[in-house]
Amino acid sequence: MPSQPFIIPSTPKPIHCILSHPPTIDSNPPTPSLIFTHGAGGTLTSDAIANFTTGFSHHLPLLTFQGTIHLPTRTKTFSTIISHQENLPPSTALGGRSMGTRAAVMAASPETTHLVLISYPLHTAKDQTRDQILLDINPSTHVLFVSGDHDSMCNLSRLESVRSRMQCPTWMIIVRGADHGMNVKPKKFTEAVGVKTGEIVAGWMQGKDEKRREGMIFCDDEDGEVEWTGWRISVDDDKKMLDSASALASNNNNNNNNNNDIPNKVVQHIGPNTTSSTSNPLPRTSKKRKRNIKANNKSQKRQSTTQSTNEEASISTRTRSASRTTSTS
Repeated sequence: MPSQPFIIPSTPKPIHCILSHPPTIDSNPPTPSLIFTHGAGGTLTSDAIANFTTGFSHHLPLLTFQGTIHLPTRTKTFSTIISHQENLPPSTALGGRSMGTRAAVMAASPETTHLVLISYPLHTAKDQTRDQILLDINPSTHVLFVSGDHDSMCNLSRLESVRSRMQCPTWMIIVRGADHGMNVKPKKFTEAVGVKTGEIVAGWMQGKDEKRREGMIFCDDEDGEVEWTGWRISVDDDKKMLDSASALASNNNNNNNNNNDIPNKVVQHIGPNTTSSTSNPLPRTSKKRKRNIKANNKSQKRQSTTQSTNEEASISTRTRSASRTTSTS
């Protein structure tokens, strides 16, 4: 995607920014749909930021900026960037990952329409909950959380409890198998997970379903793809289905059983602007499993053909023998 590094003069240090946008946008520079910042130990070139930027900027303009680890300074930087947007409509969507999410929430004003919070650090190492700034968000602001279910700094059950007490509308994307840094196993899926996350967040900003507020990103190791369930009223059923499928698949592999009776995952290849109302999609059999099934079918067919040929030969032999006996008599 096209990107334009630039520097905003500021005290005590200038702010290093990158504006990334779709190649189809002609305006120069375009108004960023989202102002986004990294975590405490990150940079603009960190994998988590770079992957998210690739996915998001394929659909909407994104401004990312480098900040310090000092939370009040990082918070103030959002305001500095917004005020620097001369002759452009001000950006009303703020976001970040990890510490950057806290800065974005603290920088939000009544004019802020969207907050994108990736890997929000809900609890500290001493198990203190950082929930008050979330409860204080303006009721008119739309908030999207993106968290991995292996994130040690954001227990999903506790986050669900906080969401239920927030005054503003919230949405939730769960990344199955992801840690606080949005890393997944196998590692080869990490980049694709970040890109997919950016795409879905951009789609959410372009249009959202007020009733369907949860979705899940997960890796299909057999097919080598990163999948998105689509927006749901709840992802509880998807989580149960995926857990069941994983358990059965593991048991199936241990027993070297290649039949196709494993409940398959809820999978939909959909774009970032698509919502889904499918509650019971047809199960899908993986490519690997299909190949195994075909191989078994061919083997069974060969065995059946060989058995039939042997039976016919045996019958023919018995018939000739009976004929010779009759002739002799």
